[in-house]
Amino acid sequence: MALSTSWPQWRQDSPELSSAGHPFLLVTLRMTVPSGRKWQQYRFIENHDLRSRLVPLLGTLPLSHSLLQEPHGGQLCRFSDPAVRLWQDGDADRWPNTLYRSFIDADGPRRGLGEVTVTLRLHSRNGYVREVSRTVSECNVRTDGQLLRTQVPDILPLDG
Repeated sequence: MALSTSWPQWRQDSPELSSAGHPFLLVTLRMTVPSGRKWQQYRFIENHDLRSRLVPLLGTLPLSHSLLQEPHGGQLCRFSDPAVRLWQDGDADRWPNTLYRSFIDADGPRRGLGEVTVTLRLHSRNGYVREVSRTVSECNVRTDGQLLRTQVPDILPLDG
């Protein structure tokens, strides 16, 4: 996990090809919350059967930014109680609580729900970059974030 504003870059010692001979992509997943604060994860992923290979990375997204995990199948969140508390998990040291606590420490307490932007950045060794992004309801980040896979081909054409 990294709290950062810059995108990870290829290094000289980064792997170029998988054991199967497929080129790697440096893939970064970023979540931007309404305050502008960013969270990101990155991985080297083979440029082959890309949609399937993105599943573990997209699985690192929090279930919800606010920990209001009502199952609603991607529908807009409906909470009628104006006093809904965003920090209900009793285990303060469990991730993602530490991430959320860092947001609240920096941004102040929040009430209510908003949207977050989830961005997937695919960067080839030769410099080709493709970004796809979605703005999703913050109470269903992981499920709605998986929709980014539909915006990516199974093999990224590295010549642009």
